[in-house]
Amino acid sequence: MATDHTHSEAESTDGDRGADGAERPRANGTAGTASENGRERGDDPYVIRPYEPADRSDFLELYDRVLGDRNDEWFRWKYENNPYVDHVPMIVATHDGRVVGTKPCFALELRVGSTTKLGLQPADVMVDPDHRRNGLYSRTTERLKEHYRDREPALFFNFPNEATLSGSLKHGWRIVQEVPTFYRVQRPDALVSDGGRLESLASLARPVASGYCRAREKLVTAPSNVMVDRFDGIPVEQFVDLAEKRDPGTIHANRDETFYEWRFDNPHWSYDAYLARRNGAPIAGVIVGTNTDDPSRTTCLTDVVPLSETAARRDGLLAILTRVVRDHRDAALLATSGGTIPPALLRRFGFHSDQRLPLSRATQPTTQVTYPIADDGGHEWTVGGRAVTDPSNWTITFAEQDTW
Repeated sequence: MATDHTHSEAESTDGDRGADGAERPRANGTAGTASENGRERGDDPYVIRPYEPADRSDFLELYDRVLGDRNDEWFRWKYENNPYVDHVPMIVATHDGRVVGTKPCFALELRVGSTTKLGLQPADVMVDPDHRRNGLYSRTTERLKEHYRDREPALFFNFPNEATLSGSLKHGWRIVQEVPTFYRVQRPDALVSDGGRLESLASLARPVASGYCRAREKLVTAPSNVMVDRFDGIPVEQFVDLAEKRDPGTIHANRDETFYEWRFDNPHWSYDAYLARRNGAPIAGVIVGTNTDDPSRTTCLTDVVPLSETAARRDGLLAILTRVVRDHRDAALLATSGGTIPPALLRRFGFHSDQRLPLSRATQPTTQVTYPIADDGGHEWTVGGRAVTDPSNWTITFAEQDTW
């Protein structure tokens, strides 16, 4: 959508051109790359190499110019203190010793059946405006693939925006699916930002949207024997227990203590947890995230446990949604990703899919792509025995997506 639902893999790419502006030749569908050790070639002003600790300030300065404001605290959380890797998984392009292009990855431990695998999610990809159309997007991408081919990660998976999807496909990534996002539109003006007639019309529609949402709520009755508690932060033990109750058997973030203690410590988001209980026993949980940079705009139902149905889960989610919509009436939008909350239940509260009209005209699709780094026992495009391009083999929420 034309708001904060875009993803951060490069707001604009630099194409696949060499330093002289000519198209760089490809071999087997891949772009030309710098030398393996990153040293400059005779006529090449760029060095393509893995990230070094001294690059942090350059990265943050480039981020300010290309994508927006970020600081040391955010960088330490996302990259330096990531518990799943012992280094910052990033390839940089330098010019005269300064970082002018980046290909970083957001690392997550993925659960695949009874095993875990390391997944890398390319994000925060940037090229300095003064150095675009010099092949840096292509060269850092190919260098990233080369660097990790014989290392621990099992696959890349990410959610490129419209500007970078074609670049991902050119470098071998394949589309898995379009992940649906469901929105409860409480302020229609949040869907447009042209500052003109459309925004004025959307503002006039706000009372209609408010009335619609409240009418939907009146049609819902939460189960009387389910109690919902709201927590400032995450009750980790209860959420881990719920996640273990019913594993979906698909590829998804491994929801253990490490995940909950680190993933929801993002300094640019605040998170509350809702826990539904029946007879004192937890039956469902939802983590709700609000972007602290713009707290009135979008509130995300970021994560859900258990990921699969249990006998009591639906009643728990019904009670939690009743509480969430009441607590967050001031948000312009409520949003949730994927199919972990049954769409039929979401519709009862006035949520609608971005894959259908009218939201499909006002939002950007969330396209998931993937690229396996190593063969899985000699089988290409599988991880843990599951075909990675089959959408039925994935369970995705906002928690699997780096920007939320």
